[in-house]
Amino acid sequence: MPLIFLTGGSGYIGSAITTHALSKGYTIHSLSRTPQSDSKILSLGATPIRGDLTSLSVLRTQSQAADIVMHLADPMSGNHSLPYSERIRVDDEAVTAIGDGLAGSNKALVVTSGSLVVAASAGGEETNEESALWEKPLNERIVSERNNLRVGGRGIRVSVVRLAPFVYGRGGSGVALFMKMYMGLGEVKVVGDGRAVTSAVHVEDAARLYLLAAERAEAGEVFNGCSEWGVTFGELGRAMAEVLGVGVGFVGLEEAEEKWGFFAKFLSTENRASGGKAMRVLGWKPEKVGILEEVRTGSYVELAESLKKGAA
Repeated sequence: MPLIFLTGGSGYIGSAITTHALSKGYTIHSLSRTPQSDSKILSLGATPIRGDLTSLSVLRTQSQAADIVMHLADPMSGNHSLPYSERIRVDDEAVTAIGDGLAGSNKALVVTSGSLVVAASAGGEETNEESALWEKPLNERIVSERNNLRVGGRGIRVSVVRLAPFVYGRGGSGVALFMKMYMGLGEVKVVGDGRAVTSAVHVEDAARLYLLAAERAEAGEVFNGCSEWGVTFGELGRAMAEVLGVGVGFVGLEEAEEKWGFFAKFLSTENRASGGKAMRVLGWKPEKVGILEEVRTGSYVELAESLKKGAA
């Protein structure tokens, strides 16, 4: 059976990839930092490999043995105080080590970026993988993306998945984080007038995209992992308020930044990144319901009920 070596396999998206890839007949070796991660990985049916993104010899050895490598682990996971420059350094060294193991093999390496590296269109049109980059991005993720792509020059079939700002489903990720925050506030806070548009993808559709990229992408290709790109922050806020049973309030960007810092910009940044290229080139067909329906009637209903009980 083909072997996938996965970093970030015990995480939100990595778990979905593991489940999907195993159902397609792959074997999974997954980098694991802790005994708790070992247990999670084993429960999914994969094999934990002890190490982290600084375990360079482990990354080399596992990548050399694998048929496919998928890189999702983020150096900032569990350490949000890490300077972003250090995040870039650790990620770059890790991917270089992965490249050492894959060099000259033409095997697939799928790496992770975000659709927010591209600037919103001034005219409100959708953007794609060729659109201009954002001159003042939320972070320097594009630096890691470029560094990751460079290892393709070593005879490796590198491709990039730029995930939507909102990866949702299974009652987790950013949607869950914001629902918990809003329940604590007693009100959903929409930054600005709520008309800014964002993009989203269900975690299980994202998992399918990663495997398709590994199987079919040409070297150097970039794909937006976005299944919808027309939902406004106002619509998303109202959906969360509805399921939480709270009201909706609006807050200016300056005030929001004082209270929430990075999250304020995240919750107000326009992103109409089209997933059309992945659909055309890779045959990606998102199957899950949209983010608004998932919040109102799907996996976040149980979360909302538990949050309401806690508030009571």
